[in-house]
Amino acid sequence: MNLILNFFSSVLDAIFPQKCVACKKDGTLLCEQCLCGFPVAPPAPLPFIHSVFDYQHSPTKNTLWRFKYKNARGFAKVFAERLYEEIIAELSDNIDAGSDEKYLLVPVPLHKSRLRERGYNQSSLLAKEIAKYDRSGMFEFAPDVLKRVRKTKPQARAEKRSARQANLHGAFTCSDYARVHGRTIILIDDITTTGATLLASKKALSLARPRKVLAFTIAH
Repeated sequence: MNLILNFFSSVLDAIFPQKCVACKKDGTLLCEQCLCGFPVAPPAPLPFIHSVFDYQHSPTKNTLWRFKYKNARGFAKVFAERLYEEIIAELSDNIDAGSDEKYLLVPVPLHKSRLRERGYNQSSLLAKEIAKYDRSGMFEFAPDVLKRVRKTKPQARAEKRSARQANLHGAFTCSDYARVHGRTIILIDDITTTGATLLASKKALSLARPRKVLAFTIAH
């Protein structure tokens, strides 16, 4: 199924050249001018979460909907640089020039059944692209240390934070305590709403006693 989707995506790209999702300019999924015009995110619901753009901005919402549900995987490259800059800015006060610490880049996982349905995990694509900007070897891509062990209802169907938290109870587990212990974890996801998904992920990883857990998303 994934090969078929990739094939048809390539065919469509050849027949219908890419256009900016916001201004329809040819040759790009999202042009730099429009990206720079995306408004910044309001404060996240939890202090360990950092987001770049305001999800209530219609072009931002439309872009992320296509990225998440319409196989528009190229948006991972579009947003990775902004996320990388946000991560570096947040870590700058804690980075020791002489340190050899590697920060674990951990994408929020999908349940295996949902991964089969969608064909890709947008958070994993983002984390991979972010790692490509790391010229110093500071980041270590670690997609397997956090597992989604219970399939949950889509979070969009649970509007209240309490309902979202209940929906995610026991959904995640840390699969490699030794690798996480004492490390700084950088969680990556696409969208923050109430923060319930990222909080559940953090709780699962915290059982391995990491040094710190921070989370970064494209939008809130």
